[in-house]
Amino acid sequence: MISFFRKIRQQLLSQNRITRYLIYAIGEIILVVIGILLALQINTWNQNRQDRKQEQQLLAQLEMEYNKNLEQLNSKIYIRKEMIKSCLKLLSYRKLESTIVDVDSLNFHLSRMTTRPTFNPVLGVTNELSNSGKLYLIKNAELRKELTSFESFLGDLSEEEMVIFNLTENILQPFLIQHYQMGGVITQFLQDEDFMAIYSLGDTNKEIPLKELFQPADFKPYLYHPDLEDHIAIMISNTVYTNQQSEGVKEKIELILSLIKSETK
Repeated sequence: MISFFRKIRQQLLSQNRITRYLIYAIGEIILVVIGILLALQINTWNQNRQDRKQEQQLLAQLEMEYNKNLEQLNSKIYIRKEMIKSCLKLLSYRKLESTIVDVDSLNFHLSRMTTRPTFNPVLGVTNELSNSGKLYLIKNAELRKELTSFESFLGDLSEEEMVIFNLTENILQPFLIQHYQMGGVITQFLQDEDFMAIYSLGDTNKEIPLKELFQPADFKPYLYHPDLEDHIAIMISNTVYTNQQSEGVKEKIELILSLIKSETK
């Protein structure tokens, strides 16, 4: 083909047909340009096809990641709701005579009140997208924005979780140790099957005769202590507010999942 065009050029020059030669030369340049543009277009099409394939793989990984985060967050919301129920139960026990209060039930609700649930999201795929510069592969601009802002959005929830953590560590547990005994409370916690399933601590508690290890203690100095009501009230207030923050994070995760689904083929 190249030799064919070369012969035409030589023929036109030998015949001194300059005008026709120029027209031919321009036409040849146009053909070359068209060929280059076609090659670029094909290359762009192939690159876009590869990018979309990679995007679908990333979307599948992100969907799995945020479904796990949603499942974990729901479990923490559930735990806090149970904590609030136990706080209210403890307040009701304060109105009863000590002879009516069931010790195992008291220890059970104390164990739940002093739980310290924290949301620890899995963000491996999200962070990898940001750190590797591959976030551009996600076509949906709103989804990109939600992914990049998600971790910073957790700040308020993390702060509230630490308030509960510090309240438990620095006030509730020292107060409990000072006026009661932890053995019965710990026993009830380790035998709480619902919470064990959430925390995935296995069945080791069934292999240890926990009740035989701890002697019954007098709960009256603790249960009827005037400061206990304040501690429980503060715990209820903080737990309710933390769950409100959790609901906001839950909405964020559900939005991300809906955006992912809209882009999944």
